Amino acid sequence: MGVSGGADSMALLCGLAGLRHRLGVQLHAAHFNHRFRPEALRDERFVSQWCRQLNVPLTVGHRQGGKIDRLSEDDARNLRFEFFVQTARRLKAQSVALAHTRNDLAETVLMRIMRGSGLYGLRAILPRRTIEGVVFVRPLMDLERVDVEDYLKAKKIPFCTDATNRQTVYERNKVRLELLPLLARAYNPGITGALSDLAATAGEDYEFISMHARKQFEKKVSVSGKKVKLRLKGVKRLHPSILRLVFRQMVEILTTDPAALNFEHIQAMEDLVFQKGLGPVDLPHHLRAVKTKQFLELSHV
Repeated sequence: MGVSGGADSMALLCGLAGLRHRLGVQLHAAHFNHRFRPEALRDERFVSQWCRQLNVPLTVGHRQGGKIDRLSEDDARNLRFEFFVQTARRLKAQSVALAHTRNDLAETVLMRIMRGSGLYGLRAILPRRTIEGVVFVRPLMDLERVDVEDYLKAKKIPFCTDATNRQTVYERNKVRLELLPLLARAYNPGITGALSDLAATAGEDYEFISMHARKQFEKKVSVSGKKVKLRLKGVKRLHPSILRLVFRQMVEILTTDPAALNFEHIQAMEDLVFQKGLGPVDLPHHLRAVKTKQFLELSHV
């Protein structure tokens, strides 16, 4: 399980530690120190102390490189997930538990809406997801942050406070501290639940369309080395929703973050398929789409 030392992750750590024998599971904690906050070493020691107290083995990872003043949300998340995947593989773990709640889900849905998103993005944080062959689960997704705080208070469990969580230079913090409270106060007191329900509905709709897109993917897409190729014959007859999901499924072969593909990228790939004389399309994560006479080819630059 991932343990940062914050409120949500401490609730997850202590909750699972108390249930491990009933559930019949062996626990192993993983803490990643990004090494850019003054409190980072304090958090690492705090997690280590609690893991010893609960008799839960712990693996600690550290960001490599020199001192930095700021780390983007995306870079921080990617570093953590890479560490979690490597640790899970080394331990041959059945799954990795993360401490996201309904509040995290609502924040992510709102961020995706503001950026522009289809069904794929509106699913936001999934309760269960496989990344690079590792299963990630989120046992607290049905709980809101207030439920976590009540649990910690009742059990007298301390937690670390990340000072950067109050800095509105980060998009998620602005949504959490400013936008969601405004929406709850002025428009809908149940906005967190409404956004969470939207994610669930979008996820169900996406799965239905994705099932049909997968059939087309299997018919028309081939993978050769580090290149993914879509055969163009008959593609123009596909429904746009199906074709767009085929594009995403192609990207999933080459990167762990297909969510980085936004509407503009998808539209550029559609233009490449349907129009003549267009050059290559550059995509996130150093990917490039190139049109040949018979194929749309996707590969790393």
